[in-house]
Amino acid sequence: MSATLPITGTLAVFAGLLLLFLAWRRKAPRTGMWRLALPASWGLLGAGMLAWSLSTHADQGLALGVVVVMMLACGLVAWQGLRQVGQPVKVQTVREIASDSLALGAGYWGRVVVRLAGSVVVVPGLGFAVGGLWYTYGPGHEADRLMGMAMASLIFAAAGWVIQLASRRPWRACLGLALVTVVAAGLAFLPRVL
Repeated sequence: MSATLPITGTLAVFAGLLLLFLAWRRKAPRTGMWRLALPASWGLLGAGMLAWSLSTHADQGLALGVVVVMMLACGLVAWQGLRQVGQPVKVQTVREIASDSLALGAGYWGRVVVRLAGSVVVVPGLGFAVGGLWYTYGPGHEADRLMGMAMASLIFAAAGWVIQLASRRPWRACLGLALVTVVAAGLAFLPRVL
């Protein structure tokens, strides 16, 4: 096993996590290049996982890559927590915490229904479709493809739930995830149809 791919994967994962952290901590609105911060960070995480899975067998490399992601994320969380030791805790009232998106105004129940439908129907479908895509086109023998299918399903379902539930515009998120689901399912079943 060459050390180039694991080192590259680790650096890509670290850069992706750092970019996620910086985008999360940024107080200013996301304009200009900061609009690309979230997609770029998730792309770097995916590239790091790909580099780790190509370094050895797909399942072993992917498992090692996930361990690296968890260790680096725990390091960032610990660093953030240790930075705040000894500082006074800011107490906020419920009125200060509540945002306009949680207000019981026009469209509130529509957003709730879309978030529920997206979380129960669209996101699990996304996981299955991406898993089928990995099984159809993934590298390795059948056992490797099954393992990759399970990992891809879980990763994409978790990412889909984060996107669906954290979105301020759940209609757009649900329709975008549904479009990705349909395209992935179509590509996964394309060889069986032809």
